[in-house]
Amino acid sequence: MAGKKAKAKNPPQPAPGPNRWVLAWVATKVLFALAFVVGTVAAIAWIGGVAGERVSGNERYSVRVAEIHCDAPSGTDRSTFLTEVRYLADLPETVQNVDPELAKKLSLAFARHPWVQSVNGVRVEPNGAIHVDLTFRTPVLAVTVIGEKDLRVVDKTAVLLPAGASSANLPLLVVPVLPPQKSAGEVWDDPTVKRAAELAEAHKPKRIEKTDKGWRLIRDNGPPLLVGW
Repeated sequence: MAGKKAKAKNPPQPAPGPNRWVLAWVATKVLFALAFVVGTVAAIAWIGGVAGERVSGNERYSVRVAEIHCDAPSGTDRSTFLTEVRYLADLPETVQNVDPELAKKLSLAFARHPWVQSVNGVRVEPNGAIHVDLTFRTPVLAVTVIGEKDLRVVDKTAVLLPAGASSANLPLLVVPVLPPQKSAGEVWDDPTVKRAAELAEAHKPKRIEKTDKGWRLIRDNGPPLLVGW
């Protein structure tokens, strides 16, 4: 007698998934939350922009560029220096001390002046006054220029300083060089001037001569110093 056939077992049923209605409800909540966040950020930006526009036209926050507090380069006064800064950067007569872009604008403006090596900071005092902290270039070398009566002056990196910069007590590059093709505030890309500026900064001689054997540095005390190329 044939054995009874085993009864086929039903395959295991998958666990019931989340209700579609619940998923739709959760997705809707998430979308509403995102929309709220985006809307809030946009509203804050809009309010800030409107407030900035209203403040920018308020004379209470206006400061004349001529009244900015800062040091001036040697040989000039603050009023003249600020006039030059305003002209070179095409600044308006006044700036707003509550302008969120004030530090950036003034840093770029002052950096355009040939005497300015770096702008270290811009701050607004509690009384609304603006102060700009500057580092100026230091003259290290006077240069004899072919066809020019006056000497030109550079800093240690051979940046050309404005015409009229004092050459008093500076090492003198005796060998004449061609007139610079750069404007004040830019590197004078003459190899002789660049090397002489390096030697002037390093050795502080009185005169610098260029010979067939190298550089001859004349000092106040002691024999001349010979430096190779």
